[in-house]
Amino acid sequence: MREIDARGQQCPKPLIMTRSALSDKTIEYGFTVLTDNATSKDNIERYLSDNSIKFTTTEKNDCWHIQIEKPGTESVLSEPELHCPVTTGKNRSDHIICIKSRFMGNGSDELGELLMKGFVNTIKEISPLPGEIILYNSGVLLATDDSTLAETFAELHSLGIRITVCGTCADYFSVKDHITTGTISNMYDILSALSNCSRVIYP
Repeated sequence: MREIDARGQQCPKPLIMTRSALSDKTIEYGFTVLTDNATSKDNIERYLSDNSIKFTTTEKNDCWHIQIEKPGTESVLSEPELHCPVTTGKNRSDHIICIKSRFMGNGSDELGELLMKGFVNTIKEISPLPGEIILYNSGVLLATDDSTLAETFAELHSLGIRITVCGTCADYFSVKDHITTGTISNMYDILSALSNCSRVIYP
């Protein structure tokens, strides 16, 4: 059985890792999450219970082993932050960063990809942090499991930033099953968010 090693990680990272494993189609039957953080253990257990997912927890060598049985059918999983409130030393604003391409700017795609990587990796350094990042068109490719920015988006999500992925775009590029972080959404929700925020930043 596959092990998800979340030892040394603080909430909500272990919970995000658990949710990602539950969505991973290469894990057919179940897996075990290892955590040495009592708060994370409690939050993972509550998350699994609230989503009607079977599990057993044992303690061994100052570490909890949470053995999780994957649901037999597709299920809609709730967001981790609902079960693990995020705290951060930085303020967050209601402004939105809207990424509409995997490249930044026009001209050289190679340069544009490099610039976009630098841009996304710098978001966590600004203050206030954005309240939401919206990905559409080829921007959705930045949040897939084979993207070099996958871990960065998971970190941004752990800071309390909502990551919204255009569902139509994810379907178009056939990557919906490969989105590792964020909520698959629709154009109505995206337009509503853009209409009600204080400002929108386009890289």
